[in-house]
Amino acid sequence: MQRKFLTYGFLFFLPVVLVYGLMEYLSDDLPSAFKTNRAYIDREQDSFTTLILGSSQMQGAVNPAEMENSLNLASGDQHHDTDFKLLQALRTKLPKLKTVVLEVSYSHFELPHNGPDFWKNALYLKYYDVNCYERNTYFKDRLLYLANPKVFSKKIKGHFVDKEQNEMYNAFGFNENNFQGQFKDLGHDEAAIAAMPRFKINQEPNTSIFEQNSALFLEMMDYLSEQELQVVICQLPMYKTYHARKHPDILRRRDSLVSEVIKKYPNVRLLDQESDTTNYVVHDFWNQSHLNPKGAKKFTRSLRELLSLNP
Repeated sequence: MQRKFLTYGFLFFLPVVLVYGLMEYLSDDLPSAFKTNRAYIDREQDSFTTLILGSSQMQGAVNPAEMENSLNLASGDQHHDTDFKLLQALRTKLPKLKTVVLEVSYSHFELPHNGPDFWKNALYLKYYDVNCYERNTYFKDRLLYLANPKVFSKKIKGHFVDKEQNEMYNAFGFNENNFQGQFKDLGHDEAAIAAMPRFKINQEPNTSIFEQNSALFLEMMDYLSEQELQVVICQLPMYKTYHARKHPDILRRRDSLVSEVIKKYPNVRLLDQESDTTNYVVHDFWNQSHLNPKGAKKFTRSLRELLSLNP
C-alpha cells in the first residue's frame, strides 16, 4: 500500500517537476546581462580596473565597450545595499580594481533598499556567486524561474514564442538595442512628450528612509576609503521635463549629502550631468530618466574623460 502511494505520488509530481525544470532551463537560456557579464568576468577578471554599480539608469548609461578594463554590474531596481554586497564579495576577485562608479540620482536615497528578499538575489548568486540573501543559501536559491515566475514567464514567451529581439548584449554586457521605449513610441516628439500626464518619478519624501540609506552610503564610503579605491559618484542625465517634477525636499537632502561626501572623502569625485539639457537631447533618451545607447555613448565618453584625469 505504501509503495503504491509513493508510486502515485511520484507520477503526480513528475509532470510538475518536468515543467518547472523546462521553465528553469528556458530562463537560463534567455539573453541576459547577468549571463553575459559572467562570461566577461571569466575572460577578463584579472584586468578590471573600474567597477560600475547602480540601477537601470546606470546600466543603460555606461557601455564598457567604450572604456578600458571596465565592468558594469548595474541592474534594474538595484540599490546601494546590493551594490555594497557586490562590491565586498567581488573585491578580492578584482585584484587590479582602482575605481568604483556609483549612482546618486535624484531620489536614490529616499527609495527602500532591496533587502534580503529581493527577487534578483537568485541572479546574483547564480551568475556572480554573490550571496545577497543575508543567510545561508540552499539549492533553490539559485533557481531563476522560482525567483519571479511572472517576470520570467513573460520573458520566455516574448523571446521563444513571439520571437522578440529586444535585447542584444555585446560582449561587455551592454544592451546595444535598448532604443525601444516611451520616447521612441512617441516618435521623439517633444510636444507629445511634454504633454504626457504622468511618468515614473518619486515625489514622496521619506526622511526615515533617507537616514537609513545615507548611513549605509557613508559606511560604503568608509569601506572604499579603507580599500584605497577611487570613487566617482554620478548624477545621471535626465530629460528636461523631469526636472520640474522633482520634489524640492528630496532634491535638497540628496544634494546636501553629496556635498558632505565630497568634502569628507578626498578619494571621491562627482560627475554631475543631471541637468545638462544642452548636450543631451530628446534622441538620447529612452524615457525621462533613462538614456538610450546613443545617450550612453555621450555619458560613457564623459566618464572615460574624468577617469583619465589624475584624481
